[in-house]
Amino acid sequence: MNKQNNRIAFFFALPTSIILLFFLVLPVFFNLLISTFDIGTNPEQWFDSNVALDNYAAAIMQDGFINAVRNSIIYTILTTFGVTAIGLLAALCLKDPFKGRGVVITMVMLSWSIPSYVVGIFFGYIFQQDNSVVNFLLFDVLRIDIYSSWFGIQWSYNELGQIIAPRWLDYKYSVLTVAIPAIWHYWPYSMLLFLAGLHSIQSDINKAAIMDGADKIDKFLYITFPILRPVFVSVLVQNFIINIYSFNIVVMMFGNGTIIPSKGADMIIPYIFRTSFQYWSLGIGASLSTMLMLIVGFFVFYYYKKLNGNEYA
Repeated sequence: MNKQNNRIAFFFALPTSIILLFFLVLPVFFNLLISTFDIGTNPEQWFDSNVALDNYAAAIMQDGFINAVRNSIIYTILTTFGVTAIGLLAALCLKDPFKGRGVVITMVMLSWSIPSYVVGIFFGYIFQQDNSVVNFLLFDVLRIDIYSSWFGIQWSYNELGQIIAPRWLDYKYSVLTVAIPAIWHYWPYSMLLFLAGLHSIQSDINKAAIMDGADKIDKFLYITFPILRPVFVSVLVQNFIINIYSFNIVVMMFGNGTIIPSKGADMIIPYIFRTSFQYWSLGIGASLSTMLMLIVGFFVFYYYKKLNGNEYA
């Protein structure tokens, strides 16, 4: 009987295993293989020069690598924690039934349903270098330059005394600008996961806490969050993966997909894409993607191992 069950399980698992082999295992294998060769623009010489690990050293020493890594770290931290925090706060606000709750949740989820490249184009227009919507609202409508001067914030002015509008996509910390649309786009997904987790908490637990005199803060800190912690860790890991591999929003905000963001917003995925397919250094690009895959894989393995070990239960 057990052998028959094993055969049935193997039969149903075989198609999925084949798909994983061709779309996961083989690409990873070939990426590792390509990273050990000096592959350039001539296909006939692609596999003539095995350079072993030289591509990895060359990738790290490339101009712009450190800058892309730094921006990616800043962007990933901001967006991951921003998306998770806003999603959790929204879920707490929407967990209890009220009139029109379904409509509110549906409207909130619309921003997540929009394709990411459309989000990039839209916010690229809002923050465009000249005559941006943000500058119009800040300086023409709200006159933020006048009020901010009360707190010692200085802006640049020309010879006629007119303010020189900031170029939000072309300054030292433009990675902060790129993080805004990413947070706006992805937080509803986190909210949806947190709502599912909150609905799994039995109402009797909250009623018992109220009878014991616990207020809302105590209920969240000592009841809701400990029960929700596995969901919280899962959402955090998923957001980390989504944001570290962010591509569409980043490149579409800078000229409809030029793949050349400003220095302050260049990140590792656009950097790998340019290295591989614009500069045609496939070996170095493969080594960069391999290093990124190992780092992300270690992070995911570490936290899911803890999660499965009930350290967050």
